Amino acid sequence: MPRRFSRPWDSPPTPPLLPEVEIPWKSPAGPRIWARPWNSRADESTHDRPDVPARPFWATDPGGHDQVGCIYTAQGMEYAYNAVIMGGDLVRRGEQRIARPEKSQDPQLRGLPAHRYLQYALNTYRVLATRGSQGTRIYSTDAITQDYLQTLIRPYGR
Repeated sequence: MPRRFSRPWDSPPTPPLLPEVEIPWKSPAGPRIWARPWNSRADESTHDRPDVPARPFWATDPGGHDQVGCIYTAQGMEYAYNAVIMGGDLVRRGEQRIARPEKSQDPQLRGLPAHRYLQYALNTYRVLATRGSQGTRIYSTDAITQDYLQTLIRPYGR
C-alpha cells in the first residue's frame, strides 16, 4: 500500500478518490471534521472524471483544490496559501522536538534512528511550510504539539 510521509494513502490509483485525510477541529458551533482525499495517483486525467486532475496537475487545476497534495507532489510548488499537516512522527514535548520514526508511513524512513529522522523531518516540514507566499496554516495531529503551535501565533483579527 502506498504511503504519504506521515499518513497512509489507501485511495485507488484512479477516481473516485476517498476522503482519507480527516482533521478534527473546534468551531463555535461545536466539533467538526474537515475531510478531503489525497491527490490522484493517476499520471493522466480520466475523461469520465474531469473534476479529478492527474497527479502532475492537482496543484494548478481547480479540481485539485478539494484534494490534499502529498509531500512528493507539493514540494517545489509555490502557492499563495498553503497548509501543512504534521503527523505523529514529529512532536513537541516541553522545549524539545522529538522524532518518532516509527510513526512514519514511509518504510525507508521508519527504520532510521530518531536523531537522523529528526533532521529529515524538520527539513521536510520546513520546506512544506515555506511554500505559501502569503500564508501557511500548520496543523499537528498530535494534540500536545497542536497546543504548542497555537501558542506561537496570535489568532487572526486579535
